[in-house]
Amino acid sequence: MYSNWIVKQASSLRTSSLRASKQGVKESNKSDQSDDDDDDDFEMDEDERKEFREKIRQMIEMNPEVEQELDPEEKRKKMHKLLADYPLVVDEDDPDWPEDADGWGFNFSQFFDKMSVKNVKKDDDDYDSDGEVNWQDIRPIKDITSAEWEETVFSDLSPLVVLVHNRYRRPKENERVRDQLEKAIQLIWDCRIPSPRCVAIDAVVECDLVSTLGVSVFPELIFTKTGKILHREKEIRTADELSKIIAFFYYGGAKPACLSNSPSAIINEAVPGFTTKK
Repeated sequence: MYSNWIVKQASSLRTSSLRASKQGVKESNKSDQSDDDDDDDFEMDEDERKEFREKIRQMIEMNPEVEQELDPEEKRKKMHKLLADYPLVVDEDDPDWPEDADGWGFNFSQFFDKMSVKNVKKDDDDYDSDGEVNWQDIRPIKDITSAEWEETVFSDLSPLVVLVHNRYRRPKENERVRDQLEKAIQLIWDCRIPSPRCVAIDAVVECDLVSTLGVSVFPELIFTKTGKILHREKEIRTADELSKIIAFFYYGGAKPACLSNSPSAIINEAVPGFTTKK
């Protein structure tokens, strides 16, 4: 009886071990099959291999190696040749140097004097062009006549600086004020801030308009906004002082020191209208 029990236990253990070995073989086969499938993903046929190699050759040809000149004598010769072909210094007494050149061997005006931009209407755009825009019109100060006064002041109520000048009375001071005003506007542009409009009136030509504005001392700067005269500047100011005055009246800046000592620095007059006689 005891011997029969031993035989049964041995048969049961043998059956269990056979089942375990069969299961291990199946799992191993599955693992090998998955590895083979993964390897198949990286296999290339002959045509794909040739194409891949051709692309590598193209990339190498696009970036060729630059040979470095090691011979000092040859290097010196090549340097002299480059300096001869592309001179870095030009003799000031060059007979071919243009007299009106702007320091570069040519005059910038030959490129910009006649440049114009024309707005072209697209088929899918409703914007209607008004014609050509000349770059000469885009400058800090625009000269206007009496006929343009009403439109300049009352059609657009944005900040406006009016320069009233007289070429015969204090001409140097008139020229200096205009120059400093242009520099002040440039300072504002350099700060990436939109500058106020600036116009100039010739007192010799537009004497009636100048009389209407009440200007008798030249030059004079009139600061206006929304149809009101905010300040009349009769002193010769620097570009820095003018930029601070503009910032005070139009951009909420601090009151500059040049206006602190002036009792009539801030006024509030209506801008006078003026129509030309026909």
